[in-house]
Amino acid sequence: MEILSIIVAFCGGFVGASIGAIPAFIMTGFFAIISGILGLSGISDNTLGIIAFGPFFGPHITFAAGAAAAAFAKNRRNKLESSQEILTPLFGKNDPAILLVGGLYGILGYIIWYLISNQTVLITDFPAVSVTGVLIINRYVLGNTGITGKPLNGQKKVWKPTTIEIIHHGLFGAVLGLLVIIGAKQLIGVGISEENMKIYPVLIFGISAFSLIFLQAGWSIPITHHIAYPAAAVYIMSGSIVVATIFSTLNSIGWVLAAKIFNTDCDTYIDPPAIVIATSLLIANLVF
Repeated sequence: MEILSIIVAFCGGFVGASIGAIPAFIMTGFFAIISGILGLSGISDNTLGIIAFGPFFGPHITFAAGAAAAAFAKNRRNKLESSQEILTPLFGKNDPAILLVGGLYGILGYIIWYLISNQTVLITDFPAVSVTGVLIINRYVLGNTGITGKPLNGQKKVWKPTTIEIIHHGLFGAVLGLLVIIGAKQLIGVGISEENMKIYPVLIFGISAFSLIFLQAGWSIPITHHIAYPAAAVYIMSGSIVVATIFSTLNSIGWVLAAKIFNTDCDTYIDPPAIVIATSLLIANLVF
């Protein structure tokens, strides 16, 4: 771990807070799409780990920092309506302290990523683990509700998805997963090599992340990267349409569960997609 890496991570977190968590994540998606297309075309791309998943727009640095800084902006500076407001660029709040906090969380995200990516015992999506780690730590630093929240007026926490939520999200996850898997099969069918197909999950992740530009614009579109990306990754690992579809279905439902457990009755944001991705890909790597 070099001092230059720490400085760059601070800068990434500072910028992530400035432009906002979701806008930063959209940029992650944009550059992941470029790298994915280049990789599928057989063109070597050395920028993926620096731009899309590094200090420029790596979600463990820019997105996590933006989400954590939003909690600071609300809970410590009272400059946001909600501590879970991750769509708003924080530069416009005219408060340098908010951006500096983002920089510090950028460093934290890099340190967590550095530590876990240098072990080979438990393999998963390390940026997703880092995002989760940063925001759990942030819950205890800037929040008062604990990891699973504190319902108001002594009410009991509702954490189980309803039947309609399970059906709705499960069906969407299955269909989206099949779309991603069939897309992979068609690419293989037109001659994309097995080696080049390894980048396919990155392309799918990028498309899902970039689609949040419509969420940023105010449209209530579904969040999909926790469904589509693991579906692509599991299919590439296992070669099984059935297994990959099971993962996509369960991940879609898992998002609802994680959101209810970690983001209801809470005063900071913890990212449900990151939890689902980290968990599902840990399982997939243990199995395959």
